Amino acid sequence: WRKMLRLAVTGNASIDEYYVVNEIPGPDEAQEVEEIFWKFGGAATNVAVAAAKLGCYTRFLGIVGRDDYGAKILKELEEKSVDTSYVSQVTEPTGRVIIILDKRGRRAMLAIRGANKHLRAGVFDADIALSNIDHLHMSSTKPEYSLWISSEAKKRGITVSYDPGMTIAQKGFESIERVLKYVDILFVNEKEILPLGGEDIIKKYHGIVVLKLGEKGSKILNMNIHVNAFKISPVDTTGAGDAFDAAFILCWKKQKPLEKCLLLANSVGALKALKYGAHSSPTLDEVKEFLKRSSKELNLEDIL
Repeated sequence: WRKMLRLAVTGNASIDEYYVVNEIPGPDEAQEVEEIFWKFGGAATNVAVAAAKLGCYTRFLGIVGRDDYGAKILKELEEKSVDTSYVSQVTEPTGRVIIILDKRGRRAMLAIRGANKHLRAGVFDADIALSNIDHLHMSSTKPEYSLWISSEAKKRGITVSYDPGMTIAQKGFESIERVLKYVDILFVNEKEILPLGGEDIIKKYHGIVVLKLGEKGSKILNMNIHVNAFKISPVDTTGAGDAFDAAFILCWKKQKPLEKCLLLANSVGALKALKYGAHSSPTLDEVKEFLKRSSKELNLEDIL
């Protein structure tokens, strides 16, 4: 699909600062930090890297600061074969996410938006940013910006997907209702779908609703298609849902059956969860090997 598909991904670019603890503390509780490290993050960069590692041309539309972290993010994306020509730089510091990670791979996160605050309607020249693009994916983008860029994509005949994330989803269905008029695929997890109306969302939104269920797999809500998860012991689920999104989009754009799109997405998400860091998603060769080991009756060629 390298030659066939050109993907643009837009959303936050951040640095993930990890604080490893035995258990994530609740209110008024404390835990001793056992390890500190940082990785590249931001849901949109996670999707962009995952798509690029799967062999797709990927363009990142985002904003970083003119600081050391911003330079590191640009270098990282370029090294992962993501096109950063369309990234803007501002004087505000690059965004950060503080991740409290426990020994079972569970996490709690605090987001410091920084330069990402500048991701607003009209920030890019749409004619340039969306030139020669087949699909636009929006990750955790605010409704006003999402409405603008998704409508610009649709004017140009580009398909659109949206993974609003918990911060946006918790504001309710009404907060993204106008955006969804331009969205072909909506990605949500079990927690995010609840404030959006739960499974009743399919009464209001008639695009494809992909529900990510973690260790229970994934499903297409409005078509009652469910695919079980691969049995793994995750070490870090940060970015696993984003890697899932990338794989699903690429398979869907190849017009493969939705069940096979879920299967590929589940495998890519599982492989990501076996490694630390939001950008540690698998290559196409790693997915191929994983599917060979996981099922004698299934190989990547069946899906692609």
